[in-house]
Amino acid sequence: MSNYYRQSLVFERVSASIAIRYVCYEDLRTGKFGVSGGDILRAPEHAETLSLQAVNEVNGFIEKLPSAWFDTLLEAIEDIAPIFANEREPNGSFPPIPASS
Repeated sequence: MSNYYRQSLVFERVSASIAIRYVCYEDLRTGKFGVSGGDILRAPEHAETLSLQAVNEVNGFIEKLPSAWFDTLLEAIEDIAPIFANEREPNGSFPPIPASS
């Protein structure tokens, strides 16, 4: 039997200019959910950056499925969300983007 997965992108809006994009999968055979990774997006994003991220998602899926599977999508996201904790300020927000010269 083949293994089929549905991909979904889930966005966490952190501020008016920052979001986290989680790359999520549902195993259609088991109904379990996993997250293969995420990206910090800062507005405005360049098309080239988004295109590269899309290619990386495909390659990542082919090479390695999520390592943990959960009953709900939210549980899967909450499991991986702490990896972004170092990007946040103590109050939970992201540090400001340095001004370009």
